[in-house]
Amino acid sequence: MSSNAKRKRRFQTQKSLENAQVLDSPKSSANGAMENGALDPKAAMASNALFPPVLEFENLIQTLTDPERGEQFTVQVKQKIRIESGDFVALVGPSGCGKTTLLTILGLLRSPSHPKELGHFQLTSRGQSGVWATHDLKAIWTKRQLSKIEQLRRSSVGFALQTGELLPSLTVRENIAAPLRLNGMYGQACWDRVNELLDAFGLAQDRQGEPSRQAWSRVNKLSGGEYQRVALARAIAHKPSLVFVDEPTSALNRELAWGALEQFRLLQSQPNHHGATIMITHDEELAQSFSTQIIRMAPVKGKSEGEVVEICRNVPHWMKGLSA
Repeated sequence: MSSNAKRKRRFQTQKSLENAQVLDSPKSSANGAMENGALDPKAAMASNALFPPVLEFENLIQTLTDPERGEQFTVQVKQKIRIESGDFVALVGPSGCGKTTLLTILGLLRSPSHPKELGHFQLTSRGQSGVWATHDLKAIWTKRQLSKIEQLRRSSVGFALQTGELLPSLTVRENIAAPLRLNGMYGQACWDRVNELLDAFGLAQDRQGEPSRQAWSRVNKLSGGEYQRVALARAIAHKPSLVFVDEPTSALNRELAWGALEQFRLLQSQPNHHGATIMITHDEELAQSFSTQIIRMAPVKGKSEGEVVEICRNVPHWMKGLSA
């Protein structure tokens, strides 16, 4: 497909999601693909609704201890949280309420301090064979099967952190390819996926429409917006079930940041992918505009604790105008 055709295809995809008129739309298949090649959001949501939740857990307690100061901080999630396929979840709350601590547990970066007290904790992911499976993480943590946790984190979780954390010794292409290689994908299949993401995030060509040299450059030569797009592309390169995005608009031009996040959302929520996203943010407008679910956290008054205080569904900008 030519570069002009690809840009036209992306434009059709975004417009179909934002301005879909259900009664006038072409017929769509069960997996959300339309006759004109775009995505029908109603069909995509229906396809995702038939899929088990990507993440489901309740009664999570995490205690962090500072032995030098003799201090503790506890995060509690007493409610059941269910993150569906295709969900874009905003985790919001003031600094110090435990958002990052919760991210480290949900992202399998840290084991819960009280695994036996979990109500349950399940993650649905696709293995290298393409078969989907639901993993009982409470049982895995209780049995201390850490190698399984590491494998699930590597294959099923992606991160786009506030600082990006790109590898400065690698080129843009090599950074995006890193999670693919860690999961055993090499050769043409790897570079085809890298090229797909470079094109999707506007990194394949320069402003004159010529092939960009930046894809072959070290990441320290990128602007802030370009750096963020590379970080987002790397986070979803291996098509993880769950991606965590930390403060995506904190240090960037708002319009550019929102555009990159919109492209990220389109790729992560494709109906055949069944992925979900959790975004940590202080930006209430961003949460309202992008999220299908908002989880609010707050500090516990008079205690060194943070907790989830509200879980609510939300209608993001790309779902407004869709009717039953």
